[in-house]
Formats: sequence, C-alpha cells, structure tokens
Amino acid sequence: MSSDIINRIYKAVEMTGGVKDIVVFTESFKAFGSIVKDDKDNLKNILTLKSATICHHFDECNCNEESPKYEWLNINEDKIIAFSILGYMTCEN
Repeated sequence: MSSDIINRIYKAVEMTGGVKDIVVFTESFKAFGSIVKDDKDNLKNILTLKSATICHHFDECNCNEESPKYEWLNINEDKIIAFSILGYMTCEN
C-alpha cells in the first residue's frame, strides 16, 4: 500500500461517521482495536490502536482469552497490507 495509508484509514473513518473499530492486516498478524486519532498521541507513520487484540494472520477470528491483548498497539504504516472499518461488528469465537 502507498505511504499515506494512515491518512486513507482516517478518511475511511470519517466516511463511516466516525466509527473507529478496525481490523488491520500485516504480513504476520491481524489486529482488532479502536483507532486513536489524536495529534498529541500519534507518531508520524504509525497507526495507534487502543484495546487491541492480536490474532493469527488471515485465519478465522480466534479472539479469545488467550489472544494477546494490548492497551496500546502501534503499527508501522509500511507494514499495513489491508484494513477494514468494522462498525458495530464484533469478533466472536
């Protein structure tokens, strides 16, 4: 993806009316969480997710108590290969 993927993600959030729940795919994992868009908390070229859960890459959603969870997760922009704004969907076993 191009180097401005974070700006495209923020644009998609705006188009959904401000829904911030997202799944982000990288080459090695997928992460579910809520986007943090606050100029004072965001780093350049980093997508920050709050209350993030890491799941296996492209597997069925296996979010459970054993899935790694992070209060804050930072993902380098150049590692993002896909994303989807989730709206009111949830990850279920």
